[in-house]
Formats: sequence, C-alpha cells, structure tokens
Amino acid sequence: MLKSIGFLIFPDFNLLDLSGPLCVFETANNQLAPENHYRLEICGVSEGEVRSSTGVQLHVDAFRGKTFDTLIVVGGKGVDAASRDPDVLSLFRDRVASRYVSVCTGAFILAAAGKLAGKKATTHWARASELKRLQPDITLLADEIVVEDGDVWSSAGATAGMDIALALVEAEHGKQLTHLITRILLIPHRRTRGQMQFMNLQAITPPPPRLQKILDYINQNLKKDLSVPVLAEHAFLSPRQLSREFLTHTGLSPARVVENMRLEFARSRIENTNQPLSFIARESGFSDTALMRKAFRRSLNVSPRDMRRKGTEEDCLSDTHLDL
Repeated sequence: MLKSIGFLIFPDFNLLDLSGPLCVFETANNQLAPENHYRLEICGVSEGEVRSSTGVQLHVDAFRGKTFDTLIVVGGKGVDAASRDPDVLSLFRDRVASRYVSVCTGAFILAAAGKLAGKKATTHWARASELKRLQPDITLLADEIVVEDGDVWSSAGATAGMDIALALVEAEHGKQLTHLITRILLIPHRRTRGQMQFMNLQAITPPPPRLQKILDYINQNLKKDLSVPVLAEHAFLSPRQLSREFLTHTGLSPARVVENMRLEFARSRIENTNQPLSFIARESGFSDTALMRKAFRRSLNVSPRDMRRKGTEEDCLSDTHLDL
C-alpha cells in the first residue's frame, strides 16, 4: 500500500538530514512495485524557497493542511530558531502524522512541539545534554543511533538519517529489501536500532581545558585502568563531578567515552596495520579479543575480523537486476 512521507525543513536546515533518507526511500521505490511506493513530499511553513546551510535552495510546498503516514523533521544550524518559531510549532497542534521521526537535532523541534514528552529519544551526542536540560521529561538515550518509542522515532547525527530510514523500510518491507538497499548505496556497515553512537572525541570543538586534560590522559594510557574512580582521582574531582563533566560536554558517561577512544585506536590499527588482533586488543586496553569484538559489535555493528577483510568477500550482485 502506498505510504506518504513528509519532510519538514526550515531555513539553514542540514541538507544531508534530508537527502540521506530521501535517497533510501527512492532506492526502495526503485525495487518495490508501484502500489507499495513511498510518496515523498518536502514541505516548509509556507510555499516557496528554503535555503539549506550549504546554500542549496529548494522550492517547497506549504505544510499546513497536509497529513502524512510519517513526518520526518530534519535538523541543522537553523533548528534553534525553528524550534522557537510559533509558525513552525503551530503545525503540530493537530495530528498531522501517524508517526513522527526526527533526524539529528530535529529532535529539538519535536521536543518543543511536545511530541517527545515522556518518550525515549536520541539526538546527536554533541547536543544530547542540552536537549535533556530543555526537556527533562524525555528519557534520553544519548548513545544510541536509532530509538523507537511508539509513534515517535528519533536518530542521532546526520548520517543516522539513513539508518532510521532503513529501519522504517525494514519495519514495513523486511530485512531482504534493506539489505539490498545497503548494497546498492554502498553502505558498508548498517547501524541498527539500539546500536550505540560512535563518537570521535576529536570533534569536540574546542574541548574545555579540564576535559581536554582528562581526554589526553585517557588517550595516553589506554592500556591502564581507566575506571571512574581512577580518572576522578587523576582529575582531582569526585566521581560524581567527573561524570557530570563528561555528560555536560559529551552527553556520555566516562565509561562510554573511554570505550569510544579505545575503539577509535583499535579501528585505526585494524584498518592501517597488519598487527594481530590480539596485540591490538591489548594495546587498546580491551585486554583480549573477545572484549574488543563485543565492543565493536555493540558500537560499530561489525567484528574486528570482518572490518579488516571488508570488501574482499562481498557477494557479487551481477545476477541481480538493479534500478539505480
């Protein structure tokens, strides 16, 4: 059955938040029978041109008066202004969709419209703690890629828009189609619902001096005990103060940050050296390959061994007809 999907955009929206999911649904349409297609529509507060943060302009239809099976709200630099705009928020007064979806910081608009009240949700890790402060009644799962809670779905950073679009397609058409879509779009490792956000801590710009010192210590001592009590003692903070420092500036617990840094180190070694996995596990602080494999599966949805040989054992698609 034909499904309608609306995209709500605003001035200075993130183009990838829109184009990523659109590409997934377009690819799905290319493989589905016409009666099962997704009808895609991009809307704004009013009809006219809307400029993205990259400068690309799109001509959109007016949102008011429309209803959709799914409404996807994108994020971007303009999300703060949009989440305070009475014209934007008024669009949500009536039930305009059976399902609401946010990509990245689009969660701020859903929160301002009251759609996240009492719900589990996620957003980009860099702004997760801010969203929690603004909407304390949200159960924020800051380190997850895609979160589903009833009629509200949310996703993390911009590329997670493709992950949530794949999850939506899978919910309606099954894993076989989503697997084919990932192959067509050359998505190497699909991130699924419940998977953790992998955050590159170099992206915190600029890190507060106290946090930077802690991060430097972690990076230089990955093989050592980096438990909260040890880090707190090194930073001359109480364990509670340390946890608050990390949550405020990263949206994650100290333990998750340590694991991410170990993953970042291990991934670089796996991709760029021929060192044995057991050696890499010890050097990155996982102590053994089993613990490293578990962390890779949880955060990257791939094993270290598969990451090393990715691309060498791909099945050939030459016998499959693809409409690209």
